[in-house]
Amino acid sequence: MTRSRFGRPFVVVGSVAVFAVLPAFALAVVVWGLAEGEAGWALREAFLPAADAVTRGESPYPHVDDPSVARGSAYVYPPLLAQVLVPFTLLPQAVAVVVFALLLAAAAGATLAVLGVRDWRCYGLVLLWPPVLSAIHVENVSIVMALAAALVWRLRERLAGGVALGVSMAVKPLLWPLAPWLLAARSFAVLATGIAVGAGVALASWAAIGFAGLLEYRELVRRLGEHMDEWGYSAYALALDLGAGETLARLVWVALAVGLLGASYAVTRRGDSRRGFVLAVAAAIACSPIVWLHYFALLLVVVAVAQPTLGVAWLPPFLMYGAEEIGNGTPAQTALTLVAAALTVAVALRVAPRVRRAGLDEPGLYDPGRRITVTRSSA
Repeated sequence: MTRSRFGRPFVVVGSVAVFAVLPAFALAVVVWGLAEGEAGWALREAFLPAADAVTRGESPYPHVDDPSVARGSAYVYPPLLAQVLVPFTLLPQAVAVVVFALLLAAAAGATLAVLGVRDWRCYGLVLLWPPVLSAIHVENVSIVMALAAALVWRLRERLAGGVALGVSMAVKPLLWPLAPWLLAARSFAVLATGIAVGAGVALASWAAIGFAGLLEYRELVRRLGEHMDEWGYSAYALALDLGAGETLARLVWVALAVGLLGASYAVTRRGDSRRGFVLAVAAAIACSPIVWLHYFALLLVVVAVAQPTLGVAWLPPFLMYGAEEIGNGTPAQTALTLVAAALTVAVALRVAPRVRRAGLDEPGLYDPGRRITVTRSSA
């Protein structure tokens, strides 16, 4: 008893140091570097120039042969993202990159809050995850996509969940694997809302710029893929690194993506929508032809849905500290990063509670106000 009483202050101090001071320091270092002109490539080289072009009534898209396409810095998103970021063009660039970084950090916290995470230590820990720090450092929108996925889960029994999915698709069509998951869960109204909102918002955003660049858009995305897809953290890139031919490498990539989509659909149809959702988010990463380190920020959703308090599922992403931020480095680095992602998903599937209820399970994890039966799989 005495030992416990005297040891507790050290535990409290250690927890504050690890889960509050260290993450705050890491975020401060990243933000300071951004203010000094370091990194922030996505915002500086792609998003802000595209937003500026929109304000001038010009197309935000470069020519398909523009050198920025080969460098991977071309703006290849639907117009909506450039339009949303127009207010940032009114700020000095140094201020814009800092504000955007802080908003991304806040989005990471909001993602956990939406998913019912109440353990304060988790909020600090994720700011030490390599993919989350990379998303803030590069200033891409992967964390925003994670927040959108969290909203789809939280609002999955309401039409607002479809709105969240539809708007996210109009920003970046990364979360489309959540549509088959909704279909498997028989959430037809939410799915229909997502499709209608996505199509309507995308159409409106293109119309706002006079459909500039629409005819060339598909070719622009294809050209970018030609230059970049072998450099990402994907099964395709790893297969190429290990000596497979292009055809075999693509077959490996497609097999993994289809396997995850199929598993998500089958698990959800059996009534386990939580594990089905975890697999759907994993499929969103696996189905993307280009995967940088920051894409794995989507694992925020995978872990928080499965384990809303600090536990083993929060630890595998730290293995990604061996990864390169842009490009996939050596074959060993690619393999380690993919193993870390796979391990995160596997542990999440293992620890996720199974809620027995007809249809979709309850929107809140461990909500004491709800009378539900929670069991854990022995698998």
